Amino acid sequence: MKAKTRGNTSRREFLKSTSALLAGTSALIPKLTKAQTGSEDYWQMVRAQFAFTESAIPMNAANLCPSFRAVAENVALLTADIDIDCSFNNRAKFNELLEKSRSLVAGQLKVSADEIALVRNTSEANNIINNGLQLSAGDEVLIWDQNHPTNNVAWDVRAERFGIQVKRVSTPNKPQSEQELADVFINNLSSNTKVLSLTHVSNVTGVQLPVKRIIEAAHQRDVYVHVDGAQSWGALNLDLRDMGADSFTASAHKWYMGPKEVGLLYVNAANIDRIWPNTVAPGWGADAETDLTGARKFESLGQRDDSALAALGIAANIHNEIGTQRIEDRISTLAQKLKRGIADLGLELVTPMSQELSHGVCITRAPRGQGGSISNRLYNEFGIAGAATGGVRLCPTIYNTEKHIDRAVEGLRAIMT
Repeated sequence: MKAKTRGNTSRREFLKSTSALLAGTSALIPKLTKAQTGSEDYWQMVRAQFAFTESAIPMNAANLCPSFRAVAENVALLTADIDIDCSFNNRAKFNELLEKSRSLVAGQLKVSADEIALVRNTSEANNIINNGLQLSAGDEVLIWDQNHPTNNVAWDVRAERFGIQVKRVSTPNKPQSEQELADVFINNLSSNTKVLSLTHVSNVTGVQLPVKRIIEAAHQRDVYVHVDGAQSWGALNLDLRDMGADSFTASAHKWYMGPKEVGLLYVNAANIDRIWPNTVAPGWGADAETDLTGARKFESLGQRDDSALAALGIAANIHNEIGTQRIEDRISTLAQKLKRGIADLGLELVTPMSQELSHGVCITRAPRGQGGSISNRLYNEFGIAGAATGGVRLCPTIYNTEKHIDRAVEGLRAIMT
């Protein structure tokens, strides 16, 4: 009985600390002082919130980020709590923790909690929109040829099944202005266009679209606009209400540095009823009419990782502690330093140098077929983990330091010049 009492006490203390993290009352990063604002010392404190070593520096946030230590630790501890007691009685607390995560994320994005579904990743979220919108044979879906396959090929699959028309558009290789990018989409809208499906920031070129401008023009023609925000959630200070998208998707395992297998699906309240869910599982209700409120109908997915969903709220509070605008600015600073370093080597950037036309995704053109070998050498010889996407892709975020950027540039100099 004594051992059980000690175990229960330990669990209570852990859950108390988790509740504090979710409430934002347990600061993980010291508050900024005037002297620290924008300093490398402050960003070293941020870097210390991650477990990676200096021998393997992650610089591929477009694919996968390490989680904040507090997020990873709480996922592990909450999972252990379930393994100790997997009863309905014990797991009941996760409903409250899920709703806390939802509320925190919604608040950051300036939307209602009822407009947020927490699904498993961007791919699943994109496919909910793809399969859920009602379209008729002959209706046109306009897409960017730089979309991720789940927001690109997925539309081709639907076209094969139901006879809709998919039209791809390309943007200039070296765009000079936001208007030039916007005009490509605006000029291709037609009377048959029912859906415009975009990517906020391209993972294959690093181009950032002026989505608000494009959305406003599309809405004037009554076109539904879906935005894949896999490369912007956690990297940009987003206001989805101001952006105006009808739906928006992202993943917590990228720039948000949150738990794995948690995705974001925002659907504007005016559109929730018009979109069918992909999956109906226990929790939906007793008949075709769901008992779930708002966008929650899209997360009726069966057994979930309750620990990850709870820990998403911890990631949200850390973003709030640092400041979402400060995060955006830091990523921009690192990306611009990286791009200038690459340009100074005489190497060609695929990504625009302009801060208006790009953000954290930075891609260097590589000789045909050599992107993979260069990326491997960069990792094996210099400890910088990038990718071969679009050439040589390096995507720094807030756990990276200026010294990491210098190391990456030195690696590219040694390998590519």
